[in-house]
Amino acid sequence: MVPDQLGINGFVLLQDEEHLKLGTDAMLLSDFARIPKGARVADLGCGNGAIFILLAARHPSCTLHGVEIQEKSYHLAAENIRLNHIEDRAYAHCADLRDLSFLPSDSFDVVVSNPPYMKSGSGLKAENPALLAARMEIDCTIEDVCRSASRLLKFGGSFSLVYRPDRLEDLFSALKAANLAPKRMRLVQNKVDAAPSLVLLEARKGGKPGMVHLPVLCIREASGEETAEIKEIYQR
Repeated sequence: MVPDQLGINGFVLLQDEEHLKLGTDAMLLSDFARIPKGARVADLGCGNGAIFILLAARHPSCTLHGVEIQEKSYHLAAENIRLNHIEDRAYAHCADLRDLSFLPSDSFDVVVSNPPYMKSGSGLKAENPALLAARMEIDCTIEDVCRSASRLLKFGGSFSLVYRPDRLEDLFSALKAANLAPKRMRLVQNKVDAAPSLVLLEARKGGKPGMVHLPVLCIREASGEETAEIKEIYQR
């Protein structure tokens, strides 16, 4: 396999057909998440490491830990760390995000996640178990992800994720139960006249009520061409 060029500071990403590939959701989340200088960052359900590799490319002073339960995906993430020569500040862990006792609690500045969007039993089918688990709540639920994010975060730390607008009610409920207060939200739609297909959200551990609604992010103009903001995010 030949790694794909990410177009950001020379970083690359090794991918294969059996696992979820780098998509719009991961790229947008890596741009949306606010990473302070020198931050300690955890990526829950990191897959092949796409998001934390993007964050490493954009934020050279941060330290990153990726957690992935599927062994083959974990090995891809570990190889992507090696290919980008960031072994001194990026670490992959083959583990269940519901049991992160090997990582110290209250010690991370930022947690990110691109969790499965679909409820288990929703009818989604895929021949590849790895792709199915990436899209459906088989290995974890949104409640599990929020609980683990809260456990890892310092008080005042932020949790950023990408999710589906039609499951916002479930997301807000899970965040509240985990003492994570929504602070920033941005809807994403393919075109200006299309319904939103994604939502980017940042929550704060122990935060007070009050959320900023950011302008809608459109991926394409009415003509079908990518918007200027999308081109900037992808550094095209």
